[in-house]
Amino acid sequence: MEKRLSDLSKYELEQEIQALHERKRKAEQMGMVSEIEVVLRRIAIAESYLIDPTSFRPGETYVVNFNNQPFHLKFVNGVMGWGTFEGDMTERAIPLSELSEVKR
Repeated sequence: MEKRLSDLSKYELEQEIQALHERKRKAEQMGMVSEIEVVLRRIAIAESYLIDPTSFRPGETYVVNFNNQPFHLKFVNGVMGWGTFEGDMTERAIPLSELSEVKR
């Protein structure tokens, strides 16, 4: 039975991320677009476990790496940042590893 990402040590997470990158590479070679998307999401979540969630401040605006849109962070729950994109009121969860601080 596979361990949950939250139960892995830092070393184990790094090994898992390496294995996922290899899995993504193979999926790219085979042209499996949906598999690539699933693996990319799992990589983002695994990388989020290596980040200190207290470094994200609710009320701040961040940029989401995959679309460069401003994201207003409301709160952090585990490894996910909850908030809204600029101009949209729908609340969404984004893995912390995909949030970058806005340069001022």
